Amino acid sequence: MARLKEYTAEEIVLATDNFSWRLRSESVGIWGTVYKGYVDDAAISIKFLTSPEERVFNYMVKSLGLTRHRNLLSMLGFCSELKCFVYEHVEYSRVLHEVVKQNLHWHDRIRIASQICSALSYIINRARCEHNIVPDNLSASNILIDHYLNAKINVVLKICDKPDFAWDVKTFGYLVLNLLTGIPGNCFSYCYVRWFVGLPNGLDKTAGQWPIDSAEKLMNVCRRCVDCNPRDDFRKKYIMVIIVKEMKDVREKADEIVRGRAGTNDLVTSGRDLDSDIPTQFYCPIYKEVMKDPHVAADGFSYEREGIEKWLQTGHDTSPMTNLKLKNKILTPNGTLKLLIKDWYRERSIPYPNP
Repeated sequence: MARLKEYTAEEIVLATDNFSWRLRSESVGIWGTVYKGYVDDAAISIKFLTSPEERVFNYMVKSLGLTRHRNLLSMLGFCSELKCFVYEHVEYSRVLHEVVKQNLHWHDRIRIASQICSALSYIINRARCEHNIVPDNLSASNILIDHYLNAKINVVLKICDKPDFAWDVKTFGYLVLNLLTGIPGNCFSYCYVRWFVGLPNGLDKTAGQWPIDSAEKLMNVCRRCVDCNPRDDFRKKYIMVIIVKEMKDVREKADEIVRGRAGTNDLVTSGRDLDSDIPTQFYCPIYKEVMKDPHVAADGFSYEREGIEKWLQTGHDTSPMTNLKLKNKILTPNGTLKLLIKDWYRERSIPYPNP
């Protein structure tokens, strides 16, 4: 486990350019003020408590410092003089509900749900060990999605005499329904979720062609979460074990579908098997290969230029992803995605395939 660094007040002041308003960020939950800062040219987040009591601060340094999960923002250090915490900063990140609005593919949605589930299970298990540390304010607004479409929960913990995880489990259910339907979680009621029978028409069509079996299993996870009863201690104790297993099954099935899906037309090729370590959005939906020259079509999805051009030239006027009629046949180079793909290869010292 990485050792936490204790920063000096001078280092924090320099990192935030003397707490410049330009570097202030939106605060969540127990955090009073949050700044983006720089140490040795690396971006960090500096967070101050609303009530910086000595006892609370020391306890949180100990508890948060031991909290490590790949889908949680990592705590890097703290400053005892200023009573603040230093966290990793995720560059180019967006909150979950913003990403869902932008044609997030169904497979990415399932992977993100699985990552959130894994992180939540870890938090709850740690909370049970600590006895009085519980997650606070879990919502789509504090779940960050990085530029590789991986989830990072901006975890906020609070001290509580009687830990109760029922609301966190319910919230996860609403997040899953948001991923399924594209409707913000704060628009749902218990009855809507419990009796939701809108598959497949209720699914977010911008996510592509959902596998109905996977969508139904994901909906079952959602219902199980929303049904979590705070007064049923036995069920609360084991519900996350069940949910983790069900989410694991849903994700494995989704991965199998993506690897084996051949598409619905003769232009779609199986290509090589999708490497689960490579972000799904790097693959062309038509060729099933990492894109070298990604272009955005009128449906908002990115395709390998050659593949989508052939699709349009052979008389198709519908989206290969949604099967809805395209408004036009204009293709726009996706330079940002191309750079992300190149960066991904470079960071792993893998030669970028020539166009």
